[in-house]
Amino acid sequence: MSAAIAQGVMANTLDVDLWIDLPSRQYMRVLNLARNLGGTIAANTVVYLQDGTPVNFIYEVTGLGSFSSEEKYVTHARIHGFNVPVLRLERIRKSKESVGRDKDKLHVLLIKEFLRCQRKAARRS
Repeated sequence: MSAAIAQGVMANTLDVDLWIDLPSRQYMRVLNLARNLGGTIAANTVVYLQDGTPVNFIYEVTGLGSFSSEEKYVTHARIHGFNVPVLRLERIRKSKESVGRDKDKLHVLLIKEFLRCQRKAARRS
């Protein structure tokens, strides 16, 4: 959801999810990199940044294709001061619809409303 927020969706989240283009069994490579950058390891897929932000490493995204097949759906956004590639809102929505947790259902509604407002504003321009 941090990628959606960075694209303008009005919501909140406590963590940042990073989709890693590696097999999950290679998680130690990612954890070692995070540790070398000053992160604190909390679990095989979770690191806390120096400012306390939790980062979750995701190796497969529910409801979407492979990492390489989703690259065409990327845009860029500023997150924690860095310009990073993020999935476009339509892809984030699709994944959240597939997961279907209560918080994802709310996020889907917020994303849909934001996209509706964007389309409406574009028609007025």
